[in-house]
Amino acid sequence: MKTYNKKVDYLSIAIAILAAIISAISLFYNHPINIGEQVETVGGQIVKLYGRGIYHNDSLSMAVQAKGQDLVTLFLGVPFLVYSLYLSRKNSLLGRFYLTGTLAYFLYTYVIYSFAGSYNPFFILYVVITGLSFFAFIACMTSFELPKMKDKFSEKSPIKYLGISNVVFACLIAFNWLSRLTPKSLSIYLEHYTTLPIQAMDLGIVLPVIVFSAVMLMKKQPWGYLLMPIMTMKILTLLIALDAMILFMCLNGVEVSIVEMVIFPLYTLVVGFNFYLIQKNLKK
Repeated sequence: MKTYNKKVDYLSIAIAILAAIISAISLFYNHPINIGEQVETVGGQIVKLYGRGIYHNDSLSMAVQAKGQDLVTLFLGVPFLVYSLYLSRKNSLLGRFYLTGTLAYFLYTYVIYSFAGSYNPFFILYVVITGLSFFAFIACMTSFELPKMKDKFSEKSPIKYLGISNVVFACLIAFNWLSRLTPKSLSIYLEHYTTLPIQAMDLGIVLPVIVFSAVMLMKKQPWGYLLMPIMTMKILTLLIALDAMILFMCLNGVEVSIVEMVIFPLYTLVVGFNFYLIQKNLKK
């Protein structure tokens, strides 16, 4: 493993501070602004706006999902970023995996915030965190010595199980997102927005990388050993965020598919177990 890049410290600390401030205000600031206001979509449907706080111009569904994401960022993402930074400074390989995976979470989250919802006063800060996360993530990815990655794991690592379970997850998410592209589903999920940036990011980048890492791992290639821990952590944070979104949607009366309410929490447990296996089989 290459020498730790201290510039990542400053980038990560800046990300943690900005994300903590943004998520705390977005989560707890609920001042009524335009409650009861409705907008007509290009398809002629009427969408009721959330009307409160930072997300007042977003739909009820989008706003409560964003608040679920803010909850995860504030109470899990930020503390884990600080903890993984602490471990990484000690030149811990596990800490470096933690840090890279957590930065991937922040990069993904704030790319989505920059493009998915309605414009709000935090837009420029979303862009700043996206940039900081991108450069910190690249710095962490280039800190690993790729040819030596296989030697860092036990020969008894359950690589086939890990690979197959990640492919299954990718297929599960892909099927769920593609099912929303039918004309009938689009009229429900698109609401007053113009496109589907979350689905674009997942189908175009995240899911292909997950499948690539799984295939490379099952072939015992260095890229598989590097990407699998990082992508497993990315999947885990994604699922925890989805679980929080589903909870917030249920609490606010937004309709949620029974399948999603069952499958995503169950798969969160599966991926959590996978993450445990990876740590267990990582050589000290």
